[in-house]
Amino acid sequence: MWPRCQDAARQRGLAPALRLLASALTPGLLPCGPGGHTVADARTFAEAGGLWVAGAARPRRPADEAVLSRTALPGGEVVAATVTTAPPARRGAAEREAGAAFVLGLAWVRLGLSESLRSACLGYLGRRRSGDSYLLQQQLVKGTVAEAVADHLEVRAVLSGAGPGDLPAAVLADVHARITAADREQVRLLGASGYLRDGPGMPCYLSELLAEVHVTGEEPR
Repeated sequence: MWPRCQDAARQRGLAPALRLLASALTPGLLPCGPGGHTVADARTFAEAGGLWVAGAARPRRPADEAVLSRTALPGGEVVAATVTTAPPARRGAAEREAGAAFVLGLAWVRLGLSESLRSACLGYLGRRRSGDSYLLQQQLVKGTVAEAVADHLEVRAVLSGAGPGDLPAAVLADVHARITAADREQVRLLGASGYLRDGPGMPCYLSELLAEVHVTGEEPR
């Protein structure tokens, strides 16, 4: 399941990967973070018949939704919204495992997106010249790319073989932080084009937003 999410993000984009994750773990429901926010593919957002807050299903109240943004990306539109809701005070074992599974799946999705960004960087840097050489041949640039590769390998090593609940919340939070840091460094390699709304940096901005919505670094109660 997890490598499929990673591959969908890397090859097809954020929306297909989120759709795959939601259909597998929260079918018919809109995944929301503990604070009542969501970042979802447009199809899941439109078709959800209820809310799924950190592992627990709740009735949906469409009037309480406030769409913050709709972003067209390669592979489909992604919606960010606020939903007025509150998670249950305590969760059972099943809800805790479901919440852990979703955060773990998000890490695989974000890893795939970060790897896709790396490919975009390599293509860009391999075409751009500075003086008599390509940007990719510059020592500092090569060092930044190498650090991104190392981050991706370390994240994959931590995630590989882990199932829902196997990794402490603090470890998963660190994994997501590593992905965010790698994305920010890679976006800088793209110059101004990395910060355009329709540029390769936008999926990774939404990827970071996903982590802010769902990853708390605390064990669920």
